[in-house]
Amino acid sequence: MTKTVVEVVTFKLNPGVSDADYVAATQKTESFIGNMRGFIDRRLSKGEDGTWMDYVIWADLAAAQEASAKFPQADCTADIMRMIDQSSLVMRHETQMWTMAPAPAMG
Repeated sequence: MTKTVVEVVTFKLNPGVSDADYVAATQKTESFIGNMRGFIDRRLSKGEDGTWMDYVIWADLAAAQEASAKFPQADCTADIMRMIDQSSLVMRHETQMWTMAPAPAMG
């Protein structure tokens, strides 16, 4: 059985890049990422220490690796690549082991 893969990318932004500008640049990648084979879900968050996390769920490792290889070369990602402090960037691919279902609506 093929297990889904979680791509976790952590990074900091370059000095002078605003949160709003980074989020707007990331939103421009929706169509590119959303149409990649095996895409399931994507979340973006920022910690109190200024570290961002881009969290993407893929159907399998091959899909995650294919997207990772194509991402830096895509036209829609050029702004993102310039905004990220490349020395802080860490990417991991992990096997998703469990998913908690949402609780039923109360009411």
